[in-house]
Amino acid sequence: MRRLGRFLLLGLLLAACAPLEQTPPAYPPAQAGPGVLVLRDASGRILLNPSIGLPAPAGSLLLSQSYLGEASKSRFRSPDSFDRVVLWLKRELLDLGWTIVEAEVKERPPAEYRARLLIRKGKQTREIRLRYQDGVFDLEVGDAPSARTRGRAAAMMKG
Repeated sequence: MRRLGRFLLLGLLLAACAPLEQTPPAYPPAQAGPGVLVLRDASGRILLNPSIGLPAPAGSLLLSQSYLGEASKSRFRSPDSFDRVVLWLKRELLDLGWTIVEAEVKERPPAEYRARLLIRKGKQTREIRLRYQDGVFDLEVGDAPSARTRGRAAAMMKG
């Protein structure tokens, strides 16, 4: 009986010392800054782009937002780094049923970062551009460029 007690005690000590899986921080819902008009989904989340269903990242503060048809431009601050926002964006798009056809990321530390995603769902194709500079994210969603303008877009990513 004593051996069983020691065995159980040893097992409990080992379980207590086992590393826990690190979960990302839980942020409050995104908020719109003073005077920023936004659209929301049925659950009340701020939408960066309603046509693709893209909500604002949790914990973000929207500084400006504009919608024009299926296109949108957003400016926001986030407690997350550029890499984490890009990862969030990719996961969110996949969860919404979009396929990422192309993804380019350009980093110029310490202050400027860019990402460009080409996404597709059925017959719809969209382009997303994300820029990060001096603590502020700019995200644009629009129609995918034609083959001719893609070359210019790639040149802009390099420059």
